Amino acid sequence: MVGICGVLGRDADVGPLAADLVWAGGQRSSTHDGDRVAVHASTHPLLAAAPVREVDDDTLLWLVGEVYGFDDGTRYAPRPDGMDCVEYCARRYRDHGVDCFAGLNGSFVGVVYDRSEATVHVATDRLGTKAVFRARPDGDRFLFSTNVQSLPRHPTFETEFHPQYVYEYLAYKRSFGVTTPLKGVEKLPPATVTTVDLDSMSVEQERYWEPIFDPLDRPFSYFVDRFTRTFRTVIDEWTRDDVDYGVLLSGGSDSRLVLAALGEDATAFHMNDWLNREARTAVAAADEAGVQFELLERGREYQWSALERNAPLSNFDGWFSQARTTGFAATLTDEVDALLSGMYADTLFKDHGIPTPAVSLGALGTLHPPVEDRVETVEEFVDHYARDLPTYVDDSVSMREILADNVQYDGESIDHHGVEYDSVRELVLCSEYYPLSNDTEQIFTNSAMQLLPYRSPFLDDRLVDLHLRMPIRYRLRRNVVNRALERLAPNLAELPHGESRVPLDYPYHAYFLAENAVAFWRRHVRSDRRSKPHLTEGPWTDVGELLRTDDEAVERLDDHGDLVARLPFLSRSDVEECYRNHLAGADNTTELYTLLTLLELPVTEYLASEGESVEAAPTLSTDATR
Repeated sequence: MVGICGVLGRDADVGPLAADLVWAGGQRSSTHDGDRVAVHASTHPLLAAAPVREVDDDTLLWLVGEVYGFDDGTRYAPRPDGMDCVEYCARRYRDHGVDCFAGLNGSFVGVVYDRSEATVHVATDRLGTKAVFRARPDGDRFLFSTNVQSLPRHPTFETEFHPQYVYEYLAYKRSFGVTTPLKGVEKLPPATVTTVDLDSMSVEQERYWEPIFDPLDRPFSYFVDRFTRTFRTVIDEWTRDDVDYGVLLSGGSDSRLVLAALGEDATAFHMNDWLNREARTAVAAADEAGVQFELLERGREYQWSALERNAPLSNFDGWFSQARTTGFAATLTDEVDALLSGMYADTLFKDHGIPTPAVSLGALGTLHPPVEDRVETVEEFVDHYARDLPTYVDDSVSMREILADNVQYDGESIDHHGVEYDSVRELVLCSEYYPLSNDTEQIFTNSAMQLLPYRSPFLDDRLVDLHLRMPIRYRLRRNVVNRALERLAPNLAELPHGESRVPLDYPYHAYFLAENAVAFWRRHVRSDRRSKPHLTEGPWTDVGELLRTDDEAVERLDDHGDLVARLPFLSRSDVEECYRNHLAGADNTTELYTLLTLLELPVTEYLASEGESVEAAPTLSTDATR
């Protein structure tokens, strides 16, 4: 498994943690065993010859992930062609010391062991795109790992589930801030260098960046120009002539823009249950772009085989079914060297995460006009995001109470589950991606990174900076991605969107009307051509219907009945009632699918067995079947 783990302090032994980072493929791994520092790391050979490099006689540097370039405060320079990521970071460290991490643009975890200073630095990138988890078994040891499920395996560390944060995971299918559902386990904050003094075993943290929303009063055309130019530059710097690239192509605009910027030297992959409208739109886009297309078709058993295959990859960051690429590991690794997607364009440049008013239209449904419903206080934030607890957990506490306990204003900044924001404005607009582990799709990103070097251009620091300067009105009532696509590939912009069926070169108001018309049609008119209820015309399976119509769901819950009974925060009878209510028409999809994920995690069985010996998590084979 691509990742990094370490044990710092007395009798350092990284073996129990490294057992969960073993990979069956061709990754490059390295293990350092020292008296007080033991580190294991694994990376893709395309990114580095080895995950560790000697900076000098006294210093070792590990890097897992990818670095695209460096900004020294005066200018930005891309990583030179032919220089791998670890060597590049080692050179930046020689020049700038630990401050180098503040200038690195990429998705990475960096670890530096300075023997002369008797310190270890663990650095996260700006957004915390690769989560790192820490634990302190005692005052003499510090554990860290990119796989949260590996930490309880260390013989010096004991933990149990933290009920409040388990409830949050079950309700939101994610953990917030630095918290996790495991007591004594936290994430390292984003944009932070954590320093461990090996003599005193004291820990200090220094944050080097935070998102500040500071919109520019410029016309929309200014942002289209900057966005298009920056996006084109990012793709040009990222790509090499000797690398075969794959694009995870949907029927929408974001991945279509990636395809347009790459040109014809790419392979388009589309995942779906059948050749529906979304898939046919992707086929049309690939044909128009002149690239090879392959449909990665999810078969009948795909969902339930994914449950066992993907659970070991979970960091409490989404459903098992969202690690979507693992079922096609052999195809992807055989045909391309690196993967790109359009992930997070909605979060950074469209309306995702911006509160809007809900206008009830009675039997016609609910309309969300494209205006901001501004949240002004922490209390309003808590009210806006609070939801009901799952019905199968202890109801003596409410989700609003849990959120209120964990989102606090101290007079200077706002603490949201251990991550600080400068104001309510940043809390509302940035907490969806800062840290990125707050996002419910992180299991997708983590699983894709296990197969191949995986990137989303929208997370490049230069585009994140632009996002923070773009007024909210342009995200709500314009579409900078579509306008950029018009400039880079007008022929692709003429094709319709897979969902709204409106060509991408149409103005925003046409999209708004079309999206609401499609929603009305689905609710009141739909002539269903689907052969099975869980099949859709979009990219994803209707898992709510799958739970109602597939006997495998109840069989999985029955298989875990004893495990449910052993977990003190769950009630077996209430779980069964939740499932019956879903069968009767209630929408308990999130509660049930997240619970299925939790019950399949290796760490859940381990903790329910009170630390009894269990087998290590299976490795993900590139021979995984569809």
